[in-house]
Amino acid sequence: MKDRKEIESELHPDPNELDREWVNQPRLRFRYGARLAEARKLLSEAKADMELTTAELELTIRSDPSKFGLDKVTEAAIKATVLQQDEYTNAKKVTIQAQHDVDVLDAAVSAVDHRKKALEDLVALFLAGYFAKPRAPEGAKEKMEEVEKQYVRRRGRD
Repeated sequence: MKDRKEIESELHPDPNELDREWVNQPRLRFRYGARLAEARKLLSEAKADMELTTAELELTIRSDPSKFGLDKVTEAAIKATVLQQDEYTNAKKVTIQAQHDVDVLDAAVSAVDHRKKALEDLVALFLAGYFAKPRAPEGAKEKMEEVEKQYVRRRGRD
């Protein structure tokens, strides 16, 4: 999975490149949606692997409880013993990491959707002239030329 900082860097639209950002938006949404789907698949596989590991450990414990230090074979004792086995711990860690990956990618997909709204707002600002260069009102050029002439005349008298 990508590093969080790398994901975050793709989420900030450039207000000076709105056309390019809009063209890229569907690709970005699909890319993270597909990654989320893959992460969910891996999570399902990790959960299935953990269930299989649990079942195999329970059978092993039931077949030779003394090997695991059990005098009585009760469901509670078997479950407690399963939780202590390295195979179970490793499967649990894989499942936790897979769940974390799903959660991060789910957040990324949500952020890409919010990015779309940000692009819409940036376009609205652009259309309203928010990013426009400052313009002088009509007649200002002539007025500035007159002020400049007066300034030059005064300097010439001094």
